[in-house]
Amino acid sequence: MWKTEVEELNQRKLKAYNLGGEEGIAKQHSHGKMTVRERIDALLDDESFVETGVLAGDSKYDAKNKELLNIVPCPIVMGLGEIDGRKVIVQGDDFTIKGASVGRLYKAKLSYITKMVHELHLPHVRLLDGAGGSIREVADIGYLELPVLNDVAPKQIGDIMSMVPIVSLVMGPVSGVGALLVVQSHFSVMIKERSQVFVGGPPLVQWAQGQRVTKEDLGGYKIHTRKSGVVDNEAESEEDAIQQAKRFLDYLPSNVWEMPERKYEERDERNRKEDELLSIVPRDGKKPYNMRKIMEWIFDRNSIFEIGKYQGRSQITALARLNGYPVGVLANDPRFLAGSFAWDVSEKFMRFIDMCDTFHIPIVNLVDQPGFFIGVKSEENGTIRKGVRASFAVFQASIPWVTIYIRKCFGVAGAAQSDPGKLNWRYAWPSAYWGNIPVEGGVYAAHRSEIESAEDPIAFHNELQEYYRGFASPLRAAEHFGIEDIIDPRETRPRLCDWVELTFPIEKTRLGLKKRGIRC
Repeated sequence: MWKTEVEELNQRKLKAYNLGGEEGIAKQHSHGKMTVRERIDALLDDESFVETGVLAGDSKYDAKNKELLNIVPCPIVMGLGEIDGRKVIVQGDDFTIKGASVGRLYKAKLSYITKMVHELHLPHVRLLDGAGGSIREVADIGYLELPVLNDVAPKQIGDIMSMVPIVSLVMGPVSGVGALLVVQSHFSVMIKERSQVFVGGPPLVQWAQGQRVTKEDLGGYKIHTRKSGVVDNEAESEEDAIQQAKRFLDYLPSNVWEMPERKYEERDERNRKEDELLSIVPRDGKKPYNMRKIMEWIFDRNSIFEIGKYQGRSQITALARLNGYPVGVLANDPRFLAGSFAWDVSEKFMRFIDMCDTFHIPIVNLVDQPGFFIGVKSEENGTIRKGVRASFAVFQASIPWVTIYIRKCFGVAGAAQSDPGKLNWRYAWPSAYWGNIPVEGGVYAAHRSEIESAEDPIAFHNELQEYYRGFASPLRAAEHFGIEDIIDPRETRPRLCDWVELTFPIEKTRLGLKKRGIRC
């Protein structure tokens, strides 16, 4: 009885599945890019995608308003699917239709998907490849709209970011609302030479400033994954970006009412002890070493997933596993600015701690922190304000936290490496030394007049340094319970496995929303 209507329904769906038509698809492929539906297929488990809003589109009817003459599908595809058997919500821009420009239908679907995420409490993956708003819509609606954010406003996005993991993959040029969504994520990836993020694209820049600039020079990966910090990671290809998204989600729970799952990248000996840990830290405190090697020897093999590797390079942030349990990793990299806390570390440090705290992921902090980076450039960039603001994340976090003092820990930046107001899990290596100010700089500052008036200022300065270094041994601090324990570096992995097995069940009793909202 309803055969005709069903046939029309199928024809309309077929039109949507054909995206912007053969010419638009061919153009997309000619740029080395997948279509939105190909991306969704690559992201999700086979045949798991259930689409919502497939029939939405701009339609035209005949004069009698009965026969459909044409329909242009809405340039956003969305719905439910599965990644490794786990339900997720996915949305993707269709660049083959109007460059995926943001119109009223796009906004309506975006509003609906925000409600889906809020109500279903499922991880959300965005495949972004859109040009933002278009002036062409003005002629259709007949007036200029006052800008409003509605369901992409900070309040709404902040609510869902405090509930579920959100991942944004930048698959092409993105501006306007798309750029907004990139930063309103827990994890973002862009593709080298293929994707860009702008506040306003090259045509707007030329109009406003008279400056000709390429898309890549304006908003490519060298800007945003290596300088601005707008995007976390870079990828070699779309496939690489998709695999990074999957791996990131593998460490996280579906929502804040669940704990992240215990898994094994590969089976690893729980009590593994690496002899190399005894010799990796040089006795000369000015010499660098490879912190990432220490991480490899401590955490489960092949389990380290670094985030923001090329920004704020003196601070390493990563996800990893300890005997299968997911943990967040903070580590100072002495090969960059001696591991100091520079202005570009601040946001990276804060966002990572907030993300781990939101999703009940315990943090392991490997400390070799000489203090805030100093000098004129540091002052011009407001390092102290940004650094102190970032330190609030440490004291606001309620997740289990363990600190391993590997070498240096000085000043305000050093003090921000753990929270003394809570049960303080702290272990030091014999190579560790700390203080309010380094001996090398502090001696001259405190004894300047005596040194300068001495018969041999250099010899007297060296004598004072040797005197104060006598207090630097961590054993002296341990005598006064200034540090809870000093351990053989080879014992670090077994101790951390003990810690995570003890504290993971405790965090399970704190499931739900954190008092502090997310800072995106």
